[in-house]
Amino acid sequence: MSLADTVDPIRSIDALDVLPLPTRMRMLEDCLDAGLKYSSEIAKLIGQAVPGTDDIDEDGTDTEALGRANLKQWLKDADEINDEHKQFEILVGVQGKTGAGKTSLLNALLGYKDLLPPNDALVATAAICQVAYNYSNDPKKAFRAEITFRKLLDVKHELNQFFQDIKLRDQLLNGRGEFEEDDGDRDSSDDNDIGEITERINATAEKIGPVWGYTRIELESKSTQDLLAKTDPAVKLLSTTKTINAADLETFAPAVKPYLDATTTEITGRAGAETREMAVWPLIDHVKVYVKSEVLRGGIVLVDLPGLGEIVETRAAVARKFYNKLTVSIVVTPSVRAAGEKTAVNLMTENQEINMRMSGKLDDRGYCVVLSKADDGVDWQTTARNQKRQKDIKMVSDLTKKLNGEEAALNQLRPQIAKVCNSLQLNAKISGEEKRKRLAELRKLYDKKKIHLKLQKELTWEKKRAHWGQVFTAVQSRSALLATEINRYLKERHAVFMKSCPGAAAPFCPPKIFPISVRAYWPLQRKIEVDPDAIPEDPMVGFPEEAYTGIPALKGWLYEATIPQRERHMKALLHRLIGLYYNLQTWSDKECERIKLHMTPDELREEYLDGEYKLLEKVISDCNPLKDTSEAMDTCIKQCVNQVKNWIYKDPEGENPHKKLHYGTFLAIIKAGGGVFFSRAGGQKKMYDWMEGLAHLFKNQICSQWVHSLHEQLPLLEGSALVELDARWDHRINTILTVLKKQFPRQKDYLTSKVPSLKIIKEQVKDQVAQALHDVAINSDDVHKELAVDIKAKWKTTFKRASDPKLKGKGTMEKRHKILRTFSTHKDNKTYKDAVAKLKKEVAEEINKFPKRLETIWMIGLAKLKAEVSLIMDNIVEYEKEQVDDSMEGLEGDGSGIDEAGVSEELRKQKIGLQEKIRPMLNRWYFAWDMSPGDVPMHDVEELDQDEGAKTGCKEESKIPTTFSLGALANDGDNTMAEDSNDAIIEFHLNTGLVEDSTKIKEEIIDSD
Repeated sequence: MSLADTVDPIRSIDALDVLPLPTRMRMLEDCLDAGLKYSSEIAKLIGQAVPGTDDIDEDGTDTEALGRANLKQWLKDADEINDEHKQFEILVGVQGKTGAGKTSLLNALLGYKDLLPPNDALVATAAICQVAYNYSNDPKKAFRAEITFRKLLDVKHELNQFFQDIKLRDQLLNGRGEFEEDDGDRDSSDDNDIGEITERINATAEKIGPVWGYTRIELESKSTQDLLAKTDPAVKLLSTTKTINAADLETFAPAVKPYLDATTTEITGRAGAETREMAVWPLIDHVKVYVKSEVLRGGIVLVDLPGLGEIVETRAAVARKFYNKLTVSIVVTPSVRAAGEKTAVNLMTENQEINMRMSGKLDDRGYCVVLSKADDGVDWQTTARNQKRQKDIKMVSDLTKKLNGEEAALNQLRPQIAKVCNSLQLNAKISGEEKRKRLAELRKLYDKKKIHLKLQKELTWEKKRAHWGQVFTAVQSRSALLATEINRYLKERHAVFMKSCPGAAAPFCPPKIFPISVRAYWPLQRKIEVDPDAIPEDPMVGFPEEAYTGIPALKGWLYEATIPQRERHMKALLHRLIGLYYNLQTWSDKECERIKLHMTPDELREEYLDGEYKLLEKVISDCNPLKDTSEAMDTCIKQCVNQVKNWIYKDPEGENPHKKLHYGTFLAIIKAGGGVFFSRAGGQKKMYDWMEGLAHLFKNQICSQWVHSLHEQLPLLEGSALVELDARWDHRINTILTVLKKQFPRQKDYLTSKVPSLKIIKEQVKDQVAQALHDVAINSDDVHKELAVDIKAKWKTTFKRASDPKLKGKGTMEKRHKILRTFSTHKDNKTYKDAVAKLKKEVAEEINKFPKRLETIWMIGLAKLKAEVSLIMDNIVEYEKEQVDDSMEGLEGDGSGIDEAGVSEELRKQKIGLQEKIRPMLNRWYFAWDMSPGDVPMHDVEELDQDEGAKTGCKEESKIPTTFSLGALANDGDNTMAEDSNDAIIEFHLNTGLVEDSTKIKEEIIDSD
């Protein structure tokens, strides 16, 4: 049976939609892997047969006969598909404060215990680390890292700010600093300003000191030029990228460690200059690690991020770039600390929260909260008392007493047994009767011991079940309380936002919350870095199986949260791979019956087909969320004046709203242009970002309209557009086939078999149209995230005036603040209008790109359709050159081996030989895809998902158990109690006695006979 007689791959793959989600995704992954594998193998074969274009004949006849142009395009398309798959990324941010346990969580998700070094107190300033799937099959590159160092100008700016702070501090210490005499809060004058600046100096010195090997005192005597000397090893690293490759984790982990934590390493300057032991992490922009881990399959990239409230100023831009690109966020907070921090969502700034809202990601698929270290600080007895479960405490206590009683009974029996055993030594001179009495006594004592041992084992098992169950209950209880508190707080924040956002009616969607214990996870792993000599760890109390640690549940959530992006990506690539398959299948078809026409294939297409290629265009201007912003603008301008007035206060929405900022903090924010600034007054770190605050005023007003237009209305348009596209393309394809069948009636069956090869082009066009619509929303979301940058540019001159060093003496703080208030009152109207006009223009440009992109998509699709029709026609049409000169009729060939079309026989044989090699590979490719839903027994689907859970990185509906069971550990109960060393001696004596008794009985029987 030929491939044409079987079910086509399009239907097989589209039919997977009826399967359960995990099964469908696993089978899509298998199909994609098979397509990439066989397309790569065929590409190597074609590449060897068609090495280049230098040998193309002048008139192109040989090239056309071999189909070289088609094969070259096939190779190009195959390479693009492979590259797009490797470059596809879904960024998943893992963020949390210092000591939250992010790195340990990442290692557990990845399956490598010691891959990333745990960061200590330097986590807030350490480099951002990404972990992506390693597609390399080179054993020497099993583990790979790319370290991107910061730009020289960025470091230079940071050092300049450091030395400016030193100068300002010295001025204040010498009495020449600025201060606010009429500040009502007198303790917020120079003393606190000095403390604020000193905190900044110390924080920077702690970071850059290890790079150059200087203490803070030594650094203060240096300059930017001193530190950035051309021959300095640090300068050699800046603006460069370093790659680390290793065959195993034992080699890779220590090699990459200095670039991820505070470990020092030797670096040599340019031209063999100074070599210095130095810390390099302060010079790093970000690190990207590549490993083979199932959780990363399908493009997931885990990004280790600090909380936005902990990012140092110099890293704010880099961190924000990653935050703006995240598809999913995992917010990590320790269980023991979460209760004292109001809520884990404090790790998100207002800016991140509003951006997630406008991108439609502030829901249970956009982010989750991880309560890390769920096992830490658990006191099950305190929990039981608080919940008035004294019976449970008494039950464990009673079991302990019974166990102690059994141990006491055994302790009494052991010396008695030992005494009897000693009396039965081989050299002991006792009569046979006495020996039998002592053996009977030994058997009695030994039977008692076995009874007590059995009870001891049963009680030990019962106590273990009770004790572990109580610990489990305590962990669950604390986690449930924290989850309730987190959701309550989030719901309150949601309600506040709804009031400030006109037209908003979105319901509150609580995030998924996962209590996680990484420490309990590793002992339960059966394959930790496959070390046969590793000593197995005992499971942690309360965590008998992996499911109880929360890691499988988190993997399951991560897998499901990223399904829409991964499924869209895989189906789009599969449709393109199917197109490659059909294209090559048509090219390699055995020659059909040749029909001689006095018309070239190009002339035939021009005559019958070109009139059927039409262009479809869909207008999406109705989805512009910024068509009417006049009301939002008026509201923002009014709110802006009040917000600028509040800039002088430390926390205008806090418990003490009228407490003024330290003057040093106020001036530093002004010098930062109202952008990101971190105050460290009183040892507490607080972030200020006045420009984002102004941007939020407008975002709050348009958020509801934005979400409705781009994340609700636009996806609906995709459905109707694809339905229309289906109808239009099917009509075109049917018309083309009707024309061809009419012209070539003897080829109807062959033409019918080629319907899938034409329709797969439609599927590719549909994928690209859907992606183009999706990109409108994604690119527009990127635009609104830059609103604060545009507003800051409009305020730049005003902040420069407000930071004028000539403003000194009494009332200086008020003078500077007045400059800002005046601008907000008289000029901010235009500032907002200009910034919003730019935002509207950029969003309109993104929307207006769609028709042009749609036109490009259609033109490319039509070009592919024409090329496929050309291949089909090349198999059924043979051009016969019309004889113009009658005198040429009847002449024989000249024996040159060149046919009438000018094609050499040798080249024809070359083509046939290549086709014969490709056909078996196409057969294997096809049967790797031959999977309809009927091939998968529905009752076995769950079993398949569990058996191949590692393929997808999770099991179906992975959840943290709500009831306790020791599970597999129940089988360990028989081995919990080791036998005494004297038991073997006891068994020996008893067995010897039985043998002697048996021998004596036999002798008595013989005597009686």
